Amino acid sequence: MRHMELGTPGLGDAALIDTTFLFTDIEGSTSLWESESQAMRVALQRHNTLLSAAIERHGGLVFKTVGDAFCVTFDDAAAALWAASQIQTSLAGEQWPTRSPLRVRIALHSGPAYLSGGDYFGRTLNRVARLLAVTHGGQTLLSSATETLVRSALPAGSSLHDVGLLRLRDLPQPIHAFQLVHSGLPTSLLEANDGLDGSKLTAEPLARFRPIDVYEVPTLPAVVMQALRVMQDPASDARTVEQVIVHDPAISAKILRVANSAFFGRSRRVGTIADAVRVLGFTNVQGMLISVGAFDAFRTERLNLVDFWRHSIATATAARFLAAALRHPGDEAFMAGLLHDIGKLIFAVQAESSYRHVLELERNSALGSLDAERTLFEFTHPEVGEMVAERWDLPARHIAAIAHHHDPDASGDQYRFCALVGLANRAAHAALDGFVDTLAGDEDTARLRRLGLRPALWDDCLANVLAARPTIEGFVGAIR
Repeated sequence: MRHMELGTPGLGDAALIDTTFLFTDIEGSTSLWESESQAMRVALQRHNTLLSAAIERHGGLVFKTVGDAFCVTFDDAAAALWAASQIQTSLAGEQWPTRSPLRVRIALHSGPAYLSGGDYFGRTLNRVARLLAVTHGGQTLLSSATETLVRSALPAGSSLHDVGLLRLRDLPQPIHAFQLVHSGLPTSLLEANDGLDGSKLTAEPLARFRPIDVYEVPTLPAVVMQALRVMQDPASDARTVEQVIVHDPAISAKILRVANSAFFGRSRRVGTIADAVRVLGFTNVQGMLISVGAFDAFRTERLNLVDFWRHSIATATAARFLAAALRHPGDEAFMAGLLHDIGKLIFAVQAESSYRHVLELERNSALGSLDAERTLFEFTHPEVGEMVAERWDLPARHIAAIAHHHDPDASGDQYRFCALVGLANRAAHAALDGFVDTLAGDEDTARLRRLGLRPALWDDCLANVLAARPTIEGFVGAIR
């Protein structure tokens, strides 16, 4: 468990801890106490014994109980899931003194939280509590943050079922949730996923243009996914990466074409994939791989995606420029800029005819992209993009930038990085499309000041993007 001492106002000597929370409660316990108080007293004692045994066996720490609800923290997310599995299995096999079996709902979510005075506080707690509130008795739901940590260490005979995006009360962004499926789980609980207390995205749009199934997120080509995994391994080198990519001649040729394009301005020609990795660095080659793989995998019949890639590369260019002023790694900012609108790409591929109406709304009205998407869909491209980025195992900082580039204030500890990408996005629109005033608006100026940057940097950033237009076109041409 990672601790970082902080002087947090109102929390005294609070420590910030990365952990996994497991929350439980008994469904319908109030009515059980009212109708079967004597039997419920016996049942609750047995419930507490079974839960305590599972939590202790897997290394959890109960930090609070409220009535029949347990609030538990685990250092290891997989251990939390195993504890949840044991709890549900042991409860299902018990003979209860009540007329109907006790049904316990369980929610898991991983992330940072403040520990002070033996209790926990913060956004992570809010999310696990809200997730628990929409869970059915006998069901275990976990957030995508936890799913990422446990997918390779599931209990024997179990699997995870993708529930989709859940809009939870009081939370500004939906949560992508998964259900633990195990032997003995009633079929009715799997079918219940379509209406988790009305929390699945079911708000009525103004027009009925629904995606085919936006939850079935496309994946990148297998060789790209394998190469990305290799590049995230600190032990990998340029030759290791090359050995994976060369198995796909088409992608190899495109990577070399991009590496030798005017965008990177190399005076010496890059002849091999290993050379590209050594000369341009892992992060730049990762960005190329995703761009090339996505361009090949996600095509539409009628929509021209060249403008999408032109804007993405322009945003990446602006992000790298702004990163220098913030003394942030330029390659990391470049990759985040390249991927920030990936949700739009999913819309275009999964719901092509509907997304054409979104684009028309943007062109023919004063609506921005988010408002146009809310009019026709039940979710927005940052929300869908976050789900895609999690599925592709992208770094946490890039996931945050994809989810919050329009609203960095909602990104918590990642504000600076998300604000950087948000400014780059607006600068790219201003320089290439005219969607944003070329003069820095109040919002842009406020963000620049909050980042400690001079307002005049906006003009410098626009000039940089405009000057880079020929090389941006070269990058677009190379990945096509």
